[in-house]
This record gives sequence, structure tokens and C-alpha cells, in this order.
Amino acid sequence: MSSTHNSNVELLAVLVDWDDEEEGEYRFLVDGKHVKYVTVDPGVIPKDFQTFGPILIPLLPPFPPGEWNEGHVSKDPVSRNPVFSSYSHSDLPGISNTWHRMRIDHLEFKELRRLRQNIYVVTHPLFDQALFIKLAQFPWKIPFFEAETTAYEWIVNQGVGPKFIAHLTEAGRVIGFVLEYIEGARSADVGDLVACQDSLAQLHSLGIKHGDINKYNFLIRDGKAVLVDFESAQKCSEKKELEAEYEQIGQSLSDPSRRGGGNYLEDH
Repeated sequence: MSSTHNSNVELLAVLVDWDDEEEGEYRFLVDGKHVKYVTVDPGVIPKDFQTFGPILIPLLPPFPPGEWNEGHVSKDPVSRNPVFSSYSHSDLPGISNTWHRMRIDHLEFKELRRLRQNIYVVTHPLFDQALFIKLAQFPWKIPFFEAETTAYEWIVNQGVGPKFIAHLTEAGRVIGFVLEYIEGARSADVGDLVACQDSLAQLHSLGIKHGDINKYNFLIRDGKAVLVDFESAQKCSEKKELEAEYEQIGQSLSDPSRRGGGNYLEDH
């Protein structure tokens, strides 16, 4: 195998079945500018090597040239070697509610920290502070981001969540969003009950139910709580539903589990 085999390929995201019974999903960057979504049949890549880019990428067949963006890798029925059994250029889905005036391509950012496969702290030449980006790492995740993007439209300029900076694009389609990064924040604890109540009450006054008020979705900065993670948010006019969510705050703040942790802050 040549030392340059797939040397122009970078692994961006991966979703695999650890039992290797279902196909793996991968998001790659080729030549530093082209995103390719590749599915891989079970049994093609040894389980121990499915997620580690430096070992995985040379095990894959050479990436075909051209403007394709979806491909599939399987074993050749004769040689039993991995091959691209199909590849094509597809019209991939994007977020349709592009309500904000600004769009920024994902390749324009410089990564500072990766918090999750789809969540980064970054910088951009147009801004003098760190930013936060969240993206749909696979096309089938777009509906979840559609909902959260719409929720940010509902709360714009209301001071209950991070400032929405721009829509995040990939090859022209919108796949996520750019937010202000809440510098110096920490997740809430039991001593922040009043601040969290104030923040949630403000959201409820807009007729919006958050839908996931675990303690990690309240960021505390300068004694105030900022709500984040609005993918479960919905318009709600039912007073009892809003009251029930409000009453949950104390229990959520005392929850010792890590449920919901690590999405906006680094794990420690």
C-alpha cells in the first residue's frame, strides 16, 4: 500500500455499531475542502479500528476522484478487499428555516477545542472572541437542528440563551449554527436555584417550554443563568405544563448523574 494512500482524507465524524452488525457512518473531509459521507458494510473494517482515523483511513479503499458526496464501501465479492461499491452526488438536506441574515461556511473556522463530534469552540477572522458551533454531522440529523434553529429564532434578543451569530453551512446548505461562546461559565448546581428559576420563568413568559432542563443546560456566569440546548423546545400555552417544568428545577439541580453533561462545557 502506498504511503500516500488516502493521505488527503481526514475523519470528521463517525457513528458505528459496536457489535458490527449494522453499517458504519462516516463524515470525511477530502483535500481540505470536500465533505464526503461514507457508509461501510459490517465486517469490512476490524472493530478495533473503526473509529481511529489514522488506522481506519488507510484500511479504506482509495477515495474516488470527482464531486461525489455520498459513497458506500463493501467487500469485493471476488477479492474480499474493501471497495467503493457506489458513489454519487446527492442533493443533501439542509435546515430550511434560515431566518438569520448571516451564513458562515464550516471551513472558515479554526478549531480551538472539540467538545463533541458535532460541537466545537472555534475562532473566526470576523470575530475577536471565541465562538461555539453545533452541526448535524450526518444528513439524517437535520430535523433536530431545524427545531433548535427555530427555537433560537423565538428567543432572539430576549437574553435567555446565547446570542445567535450565524447559520453554519457546508457546500451551501445549512447544517447547524454559530453561537456566542459563554466564556467563564460553569454548569448550575443547587446553589443556583433562584438564578435558574429566573431564567426559566423568562423563557416561559415567551410561551416556550424548554423540554430538557437538566442542570447542564443552565450555564452560570456572573450570578445569572443562561439556558442552552433548545432542540426539545416547543411553543406551549398550557400553564400546567410550564408550571410542571418550573417545579422540576430543584430536582434537576440536585441530580448527581452526568445526564446531559458535556455539551457546552468541557468535561473535567
